Amino acid sequence: MSNSRSRRIGKVGRVAVALLGAGVLLVGCASSNDDSGTDTTAASGDIVTGMVNEQSDPGSAVAGGAMTYGVQVLVPSLDPTKTAARGGSGGEAFAAVYDVLMSYDTASGEFEPKLAESLETADDGAIWTLKLRDGVKFSDGTALDANAVIASIDRYNAGKGNGAELWLASVASMKASDATTVVFNLSTPWMRFPSMLALGHGMIVAPSSQQGDKFAAVGAGPFTEGVFSPGVERIFKANPAYYGGAPKLEQLRMVALNGPQANLESLNSGQLDVAYIRGLTSAINSAKSAGYPGYIDVLNAGSAEIINNRAGRPGSDVRVRQAIGYALDPELIDQRAENGEGLPGSELFGTTSQWHVDTPGIAYDPAKAKELLSQAKADGYNGTLNYIVLSEPKDHAIGLAVQSLLQAVGFEVNLILANNAGDIVQNVYVKNDFDLAHAGIGLYESIPDLGLYSTTNSTSKSNTAGYANPAMDQLIADLQQTKDNASALAVISKIQTLWNETVPSAPVGGLAAFWAWQKNVHGVVPTATGIMLFDQAWMGAE
Repeated sequence: MSNSRSRRIGKVGRVAVALLGAGVLLVGCASSNDDSGTDTTAASGDIVTGMVNEQSDPGSAVAGGAMTYGVQVLVPSLDPTKTAARGGSGGEAFAAVYDVLMSYDTASGEFEPKLAESLETADDGAIWTLKLRDGVKFSDGTALDANAVIASIDRYNAGKGNGAELWLASVASMKASDATTVVFNLSTPWMRFPSMLALGHGMIVAPSSQQGDKFAAVGAGPFTEGVFSPGVERIFKANPAYYGGAPKLEQLRMVALNGPQANLESLNSGQLDVAYIRGLTSAINSAKSAGYPGYIDVLNAGSAEIINNRAGRPGSDVRVRQAIGYALDPELIDQRAENGEGLPGSELFGTTSQWHVDTPGIAYDPAKAKELLSQAKADGYNGTLNYIVLSEPKDHAIGLAVQSLLQAVGFEVNLILANNAGDIVQNVYVKNDFDLAHAGIGLYESIPDLGLYSTTNSTSKSNTAGYANPAMDQLIADLQQTKDNASALAVISKIQTLWNETVPSAPVGGLAAFWAWQKNVHGVVPTATGIMLFDQAWMGAE
């Protein structure tokens, strides 16, 4: 589980000149107090992506036991069409039951066959041939064959699962050439197509799962569904017929706690074997300093101010969007939010990312913000923004910081505190009833095409900002067709330039997460979007 490709971020601070009425802000409904006693200074708080505190050779795997994993969200349904497969918020549950056709090697940045035997292209990405392993069966005893793969993907697209729009726009046809072979004919060449088979499309649901309106989670993964207590726990039982051999664990238990600090405290007390610590740098540094092994990743543009671009909203005027972008100082927000320990930046892909480019994000320039806002006001805009922020310590502090920066250039910002994440979902993502909202754009390392298409393409239903620009649509299509990373970076640079000019929304930083586990835990493997795979996991002696 070594990761030879680590990227370190040195903290380069500057003096903050504005005074904001905000304290330390914490992501994930956690207390702002770090009671671990660990000194997490900027020097020790550099974020390193990849495996940390790696374990020495643990010896032979031991069978037995139940592993408890503290996640961010317990998905209410194991139907992959209902929730995006992402680490810490449902992805592990889906992978436990269905496995994945392809897995992402976080060390090499490459996709490798897992449930599949191979995935190959002979013509630079226009036609892909998937070969399945022989003899793989679903937990109901039926064969996982080519027809089952096609049926599952068709079902996923019909159910509008995450990424379905990009798939339908990119894949012209699927055909079973024999029982173990699926041929994908793409509309245009796409060398990063394997990424689609590492998430929802690659989590193959058995034909027997859907019986009328009723759904039962039947897959070919290492575990089968056990007990589910909403808001409390999900329990999975080992699948003795798993193609890779029966899991060492007898049981995998997932529990949802109240944010990163609570997960860290439960890890320290021994209540958790694996903890998902997201967005709270002090908690991440505490866990890292305590010597917990695990995996650290950064969600690019994971912290952002989403601007409603739709007609009738202030953000429909590009000058207003530009004024917002120029008014925000990510470094200053980070000082108030994370005591300067976070990953501030206005770029789409931060410096931890393999997709980071030399083109910077929009610069902090309050004078330019005032000028643009004055122009918009001269044409009738009253300068008011209704700004929705989750009412929890970290997000509230970000809201206060952003409000102060915007009001310093002439906006009148009405801070609207949402009582819970459900209110944010309804008002921002469902009803689109907001001018500005603190959330995240969220561009994962393993799926840059899907991330940019989903959040920015004019026709995407996941485009929360309602941004529509044919030139941006074309650049995202150009990115998809690039043959290698060098050409992809060149297009991303153009995307960043156009983003700075049109400001669909305003990133203010990356969001780090640490999947930390006890020192007696072995064999946990990270894959795309931070999903942890537990098929080879086991626990040694305390």
